[in-house]
Amino acid sequence: MRTLILFSITLLSLFATTPIFAQINNDTLNLNPELGITLQPNSPQPGESVTASLEDSSGSVYGASITWIIDGTEVPNSRNQRQINFVATTVGKTQNVRAVLTKESGYEKIIQENIHPVYLDIIIEPQTRTPGFYLGRALPSIGSTINATALISDTGFYDTDLMYVWKINNKVLDGGAIRGRNQVSFPAPIGRQFTLSVQISELNGTIITSRNISIPSVEPKILFYEVSSLFGISEKAIAESVIETSNNTTVRAEPYNLDIQVYNNPVVHEWKVTNGNYTNVGNNPYEVTVQPSGTTGNTLLSFHVRDTTQFLQGAEGNTQINF
Repeated sequence: MRTLILFSITLLSLFATTPIFAQINNDTLNLNPELGITLQPNSPQPGESVTASLEDSSGSVYGASITWIIDGTEVPNSRNQRQINFVATTVGKTQNVRAVLTKESGYEKIIQENIHPVYLDIIIEPQTRTPGFYLGRALPSIGSTINATALISDTGFYDTDLMYVWKINNKVLDGGAIRGRNQVSFPAPIGRQFTLSVQISELNGTIITSRNISIPSVEPKILFYEVSSLFGISEKAIAESVIETSNNTTVRAEPYNLDIQVYNNPVVHEWKVTNGNYTNVGNNPYEVTVQPSGTTGNTLLSFHVRDTTQFLQGAEGNTQINF
């Protein structure tokens, strides 16, 4: 009995002092990341030039020959190149890009990436004012509302089955990805231009495509136009002055790129004639009829429109009329 007790104590001492080793996979600790192919751009559109790069921070490619294969065909002049350029395929097709690594021992490792080119258009609709005869497009101004719509070319996708992440200058809108959100509205941020981006993915998280565009932002400005009771508004803006032979003239102020809501409900809309307020304004706050004071001369006409909640949503301008 005494011998058995001593033997048990000896075993306990042995287990207490003998270290226990466990084999740890380096990949688990991310000390030896796997090889990979990176694409630039990440989500190419059909016919777009693409750069594929072989990434290997661990150095496991060292000493191996590299062969690039696209859709089963070796890429010419690509042997032992860490980077290649090619053109993305058409819509609806899958493009397979492979990098075959071969060691002197004959060991071979294949790295591959599948590309599904998809057209992605972002339609920008600034909700700002331009006159009907203006042939250009309206531009956003700081604080004005912008509507954006993402359209993808592949008819196999439905908006309700996709996740959308919208960003302005890398700031995520609406707190994150939203299912079926292919349209967004937002105020134009401060600055002369900003970047709008969208990333579209499937419900399982697989990224389908992404795109970013740079959008200019301008200050609202006012141009003045003559209005004729017979011919309507002139499409030629008054440059510096206009000579009138009649007793009066009607002038319209057109605030280009002013937010439509501000244009329709201006808090401040004020006409001035030669340093004095002009109150003889009809139903249209943007039109005024100016009459000579009895003698010929110059009349300085100015107009000011502004929103008090969005101070940058406003404009001032003036012109000179000679009677």
